[in-house]
Amino acid sequence: MKKSLESIFLIPAFVFFFLSFAFTSCVDEGDYTTSSSVELKFSSDTLSFDTVFTTIGSTTKILMVYNKENQAVKIDRIKLGGGVASYYRLNVDGDTSLVAKDIEIGAKDSLYIFVRLELDYNNQSNPLLVEDSIEFFFNNKHQKVLLQAFGQDAYYHKPSHYLLSQNQSGGYDTIWFSMAHENPESCGVIVNGNDIEWKNDKPNVVLGVCAVDSAYTLNLSANTKIHFQNSAEFWVYKDATLKAEGDVSQPIVFQALRLDEYYKDIPGQWGCVRFMAGCKDNVLNNVVVKNATIGILVDTCVTSNPTIEILNTKIENCSYIGLYSRGAVLDMKNSLIQNCGNYLLALTLGGNYQFVHCTFANYYNYKTRTTPSLYFNDYYLDINDNVQYRPIERAEFYNCIAYGALSDTELEFDMIDQNFSTIRFDYCLLKHENTNQSTMFTNSIFNEDPMFIDAANGDLHLQEKSPCIGKGNGVWGYNLPYDIEGNLRLDPPSIGAYEYKPLTKFKISKKKS
Repeated sequence: MKKSLESIFLIPAFVFFFLSFAFTSCVDEGDYTTSSSVELKFSSDTLSFDTVFTTIGSTTKILMVYNKENQAVKIDRIKLGGGVASYYRLNVDGDTSLVAKDIEIGAKDSLYIFVRLELDYNNQSNPLLVEDSIEFFFNNKHQKVLLQAFGQDAYYHKPSHYLLSQNQSGGYDTIWFSMAHENPESCGVIVNGNDIEWKNDKPNVVLGVCAVDSAYTLNLSANTKIHFQNSAEFWVYKDATLKAEGDVSQPIVFQALRLDEYYKDIPGQWGCVRFMAGCKDNVLNNVVVKNATIGILVDTCVTSNPTIEILNTKIENCSYIGLYSRGAVLDMKNSLIQNCGNYLLALTLGGNYQFVHCTFANYYNYKTRTTPSLYFNDYYLDINDNVQYRPIERAEFYNCIAYGALSDTELEFDMIDQNFSTIRFDYCLLKHENTNQSTMFTNSIFNEDPMFIDAANGDLHLQEKSPCIGKGNGVWGYNLPYDIEGNLRLDPPSIGAYEYKPLTKFKISKKKS
């Protein structure tokens, strides 16, 4: 729908002219009503846009104009109140000029008007109200519809370099990218040697690919908002580091560019956050990653230290995979992954992993999902199609939930090593029918609904009769005394990222994790 609405501005005007001629050319001047009592009706008296970033156009909104009369109406002029200085743009029946003239609406008929908003750079940190109106002049009278939007300035990370990447067909794709430490003044970057920081007084907008260069450490602080254009990605190079340290009440957010209500939970709006092979000491703490294709992609680790440590983090609404590891060393605690089109968690090419007090819940509803939530793999095919074994050294899950909408199982084991000796689920609640791999499962609950408050809409808090309440191992609760929201865990704790609290007692603490 998005493409069709935006492309309406590109449809040749002669198409609209032809259609208008076909349906209205038979109306004589005497057939138009000239009564001053005629009122046009509108689909809305105020056409509102959500926050729009400067220099980047909004989505297209539609205003419907209705003629309820038994005669046709000729509108002398339709124009923007702000005229040439307006930030809005109209397409009236194919006419994109500043003033559309002699627009006809047949008896009991309607007219589409398509509206966009384009803002210039304004150098303001807070959203500003941008108002105008669409004005209609006919039968010696005047009606108007209010246009309203909030405009937001931002730091823009625009690509200025390129590299060639070989594609599957043997050709090369051009990847345009910027570096996270470049253009400090205009991009809101503070550089101190190899330590860099992005300011959080305005959102950061990534166009193309933005990368943390080798030997640099990018520090992101609480309340940093990073927005990605369609297909844009964020990379951390070999020997580079990302330390994203948010706060429980002010997380760091990686999300799409569009802020309209329609796009709030739409998956696949941008690419991924990618940790390249050889990057090191990465930390995500109190972070939200949402509406991507792949939320987080972690490549092979080259040392025994964790490639990335993920704490108090949410990965949500990804069209493909939430967390995709390819032989990494990874720890994830007090975190959740939910509602992805394929896997929530894909542990491939071996690796070394630990998950504690995590919730994996897949109720993806944008297509029919056939793949389970958790996927394990310990091999790959080389260029000669020979199988190369890459063992899972460790994959441990403690006090975790893995559940979803599939009817049978949410775990898949695509492995050469069928002993499963290095995979362990302890004090977990799982949807899994094949429990013959008994060495993997200890003290766990199978195929009981965890009773989330509203999983379909992303609320994974536990209801008061959930089988997860008080069923976790207190040792891990002691090691992680606060849940993903900063609430103190009970002893024994609830399984999953959220400690159960009666709804009347839910509150966000001010504690920094």
